[in-house]
Amino acid sequence: MTKQIAVLGFIALVLTATTADAQKSSPRPIELGMDGGISVGFDNPNVTTVSLPVQALRVGFFMNDNISLEPRFNFNSVSGGGVSVRSYALELGALYHLGGYSKGSGLYVRPFAGIAGVGGDLGSGSDAFLGAGVGVKLPFANRRLATRLEANFGHAFTDVGGSNNLGLLLGVSLFHR
Repeated sequence: MTKQIAVLGFIALVLTATTADAQKSSPRPIELGMDGGISVGFDNPNVTTVSLPVQALRVGFFMNDNISLEPRFNFNSVSGGGVSVRSYALELGALYHLGGYSKGSGLYVRPFAGIAGVGGDLGSGSDAFLGAGVGVKLPFANRRLATRLEANFGHAFTDVGGSNNLGLLLGVSLFHR
């Protein structure tokens, strides 16, 4: 439980990290996106998850030329044979755009934290997680759209010591404004 509180504290700290620079300059774009992905777990039992075409929805808010905050969300519901299971994940990432902001272009690093949970007929629970990724945005369609490719590593804090996974994301972004 204390690990979940620490993750929520980190998220609150990142959300309050706005700059005066962002308030003075012209309106910054908003990045709307969706990602498909593959995640491979390293711990026993090894779990591989493939979520295509969409794993999560995200919205990026540029704070200044180098940093954007990006909440992500996913929800899944499966039922059959009289049993239902639901899963969710809420995540906040802080993208650092290497070389500064250029709409839909360039390398970035993305530390992230969040909470994932499951509920349904077989029980429920939630875990906090932390991780980091590195990726690239490749613009197309007059720079209003971009392809996004990312590799990341995540650690979930569980009651039995935690679990680690490696993820690959393939996404598309639309820049508004």
